[in-house]
Amino acid sequence: MTEPAANRWARRLAWASTIAMLAAWGVVSGLGDRIWWALPFLYGPRWAAGALFVGILPAVVLARRTAIVAGGVMALVFGFGLLDIRLGLGRFEPKADTTLRIMEINAGSGSPTLHPTAATILAEAERVRAEILVVAECSAALADGIRATGQWEIRHAVSSVCVASHFAILSWEERDPTDFWKQRGSGAIARATLDTPAGVVRVGVVHLETPRDALDNFGDLSSIPTRGPVTRAHTEQRELESRVAREWIFRGEPWPTIVAGDFNVPIESAIYRRHWSGLRNAFSRSGLGIGNTK
Repeated sequence: MTEPAANRWARRLAWASTIAMLAAWGVVSGLGDRIWWALPFLYGPRWAAGALFVGILPAVVLARRTAIVAGGVMALVFGFGLLDIRLGLGRFEPKADTTLRIMEINAGSGSPTLHPTAATILAEAERVRAEILVVAECSAALADGIRATGQWEIRHAVSSVCVASHFAILSWEERDPTDFWKQRGSGAIARATLDTPAGVVRVGVVHLETPRDALDNFGDLSSIPTRGPVTRAHTEQRELESRVAREWIFRGEPWPTIVAGDFNVPIESAIYRRHWSGLRNAFSRSGLGIGNTK
């Protein structure tokens, strides 16, 4: 018996939508920060790929089995691939004898809409029982507000990052960011060594160059074909900052090291994979849900 043409087209559309979802995942996870034109796919709103589910609707009516299989594959790729949903399985791992609770925030000191006060940040730190506090975009006024409570030992860098701790801060170093500033980058990189119940622990803090400047160039669709050189140069700047930050923070004594701050890079990025994937990512291991912050 010949299959009706409508059914064939419904199946083909469902599988074409599945292939498109797989392709979107491939671009994000395989080409992000490798190929310049993949930048908006890596940093853009990935939930937009959910529109591809429309392609399986005809199959729901005309080819139910195809709709179930194709829809299942698409849902897995969309949820666990593109959206990077995490199940928090790391929470069930055996606990260490000593646990350090760390809170990190970008205080948005340059933004009128993102400007939490020291009181707001410290109230949240108290709620989560944080013992170490890492703040990117930490203004001098914010650092003074945290210091004024008398409950935290704090160090503030000229590049506007800071570390506050309930433990003694044994040393504090900031990498001179002038070279990156001359390149119109960020390069906020510092490190502290803390005397904790787990022993001496190094805490690195970073606020690395944002991809925003390069992404802004994609607003004019007609000019996108000409944006390759600018985008590649900006990616090289971000690559350089991550490489230097990783090397600088880890040099010296082989102490246990935690790196926190604003990396401005998702885990699918080739930059992240080269320089940071060797560390255990807290949210990837123990987070629950979607970890996107913007």
